[in-house]
This record gives sequence, structure tokens and C-alpha cells, in this order.
Amino acid sequence: MNLLQIFFIISWIIIFLLALDIARKEKFNALHFIVFLFVWVWLLVFTFFPNVLNSFWKIFWLQRWADLLVYASIIFLFYFVLLLLRKVEENRDDLTKFIREFAIQNWPKEKLTWEIVFVIPAYNEWKVIKNTIENVLNKWFKNIIVVNDWSRDDTIDILKDFEDKIVLINHYKNRWQWAALETWFEYVRRYGKKVDYVCTYDSDWQHDIADLPKFLKILEKNKDIDIVLWSRFITKTETNVSLSRKIILKLAILFTFFLSNIKLTDAHNWYRVFRTKMLDTIRLSIDGMWHASEFVDIIATNNLKFMEVPVNIKYTEYSLAKWQRSSNAINIAAKFIWNKFFK
Repeated sequence: MNLLQIFFIISWIIIFLLALDIARKEKFNALHFIVFLFVWVWLLVFTFFPNVLNSFWKIFWLQRWADLLVYASIIFLFYFVLLLLRKVEENRDDLTKFIREFAIQNWPKEKLTWEIVFVIPAYNEWKVIKNTIENVLNKWFKNIIVVNDWSRDDTIDILKDFEDKIVLINHYKNRWQWAALETWFEYVRRYGKKVDYVCTYDSDWQHDIADLPKFLKILEKNKDIDIVLWSRFITKTETNVSLSRKIILKLAILFTFFLSNIKLTDAHNWYRVFRTKMLDTIRLSIDGMWHASEFVDIIATNNLKFMEVPVNIKYTEYSLAKWQRSSNAINIAAKFIWNKFFK
């Protein structure tokens, strides 16, 4: 018995024990079973009957039987990496759910009776969060839920000054904007049965509260419309977007059309108003900053009725500095594809 055969035997034992452990935990689906069985039989046969390889490799037009073994091993390792990535995603989701539940359970459980609720994320926004909240309050919209996503600056101290005017929920670990959104949504699902509309609103003071009546008017007049989305491009608006960013956003529109089969004039919509009943359908799950694409995909998948409304966005030096780099569009696309087809 040579060293290669010994290596095969050790690998065979490891895979066999791994398969037994997964089966014991009742996490062995049919696909996993077929893959592990195939690899297990492969190693078993080629360990004790190596001459079989002399004729088997020719079926795949390879020069040596060792080449076939290498290629098969690469395929198996790639499959195993996908399993590990999926496990990492599951662990992240579990952590986020724990942080969300802990945050909701440790803050006042107020029964919301307002007509409309503003949900505002806050992560290291101490420079602008005060002006943003005061701007909403001054327009007589007093129904604000803020999720402080574990800010490390003075954001929490500023928010505490508004505790008697807003619902403040704290994440005890930063989970990014998607998780903050889903925390708000879950809070409204539980305590906002009488709320009619939900508005997602950025904390960096770029949205114009004066645009809100247009959103509400459409929803009140069109009972079949579920969601109203902003658009920077449906008509000419006073929005200072750079040329390079416009190109990226136009490519995002095409990407959204091909992947989600939905036609929009502005793909990444942050300023939205929708009916509260839609929260049972809208459940975000993509970790990080990729939830905008997921939100649009949920609209398309569930055939929700939507309308786009032109708005003016005030990009300040502060908000532009916090923008994601254009190169990150590739990461967003890859993450969305992974979530849609592999998760």
C-alpha cells in the first residue's frame, strides 16, 4: 500500500464520520447525501482497486487518471466551500435575530396608534441626526422610530434628548442598515396594528420632508397601490448626482430588470412609503448594505403594486462623503445573486 492509498483511506474515514455526524443532526438533505455518497464510493473504489482508473479516465478525454482525480476533488471542494458560506450566512442571520429580539424586548413596547410611522436608521450620525429629527417634528410628523445601530460617536446622547418624542431602539452590535430596517418593521408588526403607512427615511438629512404629502396623496387616492418609491430620474429633479454615479445607477436599473424582471427609473430607492399590511410580505434578509436590491426583488416577486414619484435629494458634502464607492456595486450585485439563487 503506497502513500496515496493511505491518504485516500484517511479521507474516506473523515468523510464517512462527517456524513454520520450530519445525519445524526438530521441536517442531511438529498443533495448532500448524493454528493457525500459519490465521493465516499469514489475513494473506496480507487483506494482498493486503483487499476479501475486506467480505463475510467478515458471517458473524460484526460491524459492521466490523476488529472480526473484532481478535477473531481476541486469540484467537491468548491461544493464544500459553498456549504461553509451558507453556514456562515445562517450564523449571521441567527446573530442578527438575537440582537433584534434583545433590542425590542429591552425598550418600551408602545402600542402605536399613529396614521404614519417614520423609521430612521442611525449609525454614527451625530452631526446631522438632530436636524433630521427636528425637521420631521417641525412638519407635524411626530411618529418617529429610530434604531441606533450601535453608534460609536455621540449619536446616542443626542437621541436621548428626544426620548419623550420618539421611539428609540438600540442595537447592541452594528448590523448595518438592513437589520435596522427589519427591526423597525418587526416593532411595527407587533405594536403598530393601527398604523396605516410606514415611511423609511434616511438620517443624513438628504431627504426632503416636503415630498411626503405627494406619497400619501397617491396612496390615499389609489387603494390598489401598495408602495410609493422615490425617483431621481423620472423627471428632471434638483438632485446633484455626479456623472459617474448616474452611470452606476443606470447600470443598476438594467441589473434589476434582468434579475428581478421589474422596470424602474431609479433602482436603489431609500425614500419609500408603503401600507403597513405589506410588512407581512416585506421581510429583509440580506446582510450588509444590499437590502435595496432585495426590497425591489420582493416587490417584483410578490407582484406588489407600486408607483414612482419624482423627488429632490439634497446631497451635502457630509452625505456624499458617506456614499459607498462605485466599485462596491460589483459586491452588491454578487451578494444579491448569491442570496437569490444559492441561499
